[in-house]
Amino acid sequence: MKLIPAVFGTALLCAAAACGYAGGSFDELSRTAGPKNLEAAESLAVPSLNSVEASVDTWLIDKVREAKANPDKFIDEEDSDVVGLVFGLPDSIQSSGRFPVPLDIAQKAAVRITVDLARQRLTVVSADLNGTFPISSGAAGHRTPGRGNCYAPDFLDASHRSSLYGNAPMPNAVFFNGNIAIHATEHEDLLGQPASHGCVRVSLATSKLIFPVVKKALAQGGKTNASVCLEGYPPK
Repeated sequence: MKLIPAVFGTALLCAAAACGYAGGSFDELSRTAGPKNLEAAESLAVPSLNSVEASVDTWLIDKVREAKANPDKFIDEEDSDVVGLVFGLPDSIQSSGRFPVPLDIAQKAAVRITVDLARQRLTVVSADLNGTFPISSGAAGHRTPGRGNCYAPDFLDASHRSSLYGNAPMPNAVFFNGNIAIHATEHEDLLGQPASHGCVRVSLATSKLIFPVVKKALAQGGKTNASVCLEGYPPK
């Protein structure tokens, strides 16, 4: 895990207004708006009279440039808090852990997704979509992390490709815990059993149902208007 420098200057914190964050708009959490946030973050990170703050500002500039050069690789490989800083998620979310949300908040979300690792099933409850679908969670050695926790989706990417695993396609990806996402798979024959490198795989048809429902929820009610909760132990 990569660590953020312990001392945060005001430039590093990437205030919501300067990063283009409008308080829960899906577009500003998506990859589409990423370059705007990156440019704002880079312009914020100006040299400081304080040598410690100056070094932190330089660190942020370097991270912003890395993200601009290859957003997919940056999101896959960086710590979730670093991704949040660079892409302009607000301080209130970052300081509270950014991804985990209390169960009572998760249960109030307009779209509630429960991943049952034991049954290898995913259940969606919402006004627009209700159903249970087969999944593949992480195989042995790559178990899907976060069991017993609930998360708010970080961002969505309809055409993501993994830089960690040979540019593997991850269509309709809903990221919710660092580089862990719900996404479509080319290996639909393996659904119903653990088979992934940690993500939650679903069929392409299922991903096309989930993706727009989550996107709509984020657009209407902000980040915590959708939740992903993980429960159970995966079969051995």
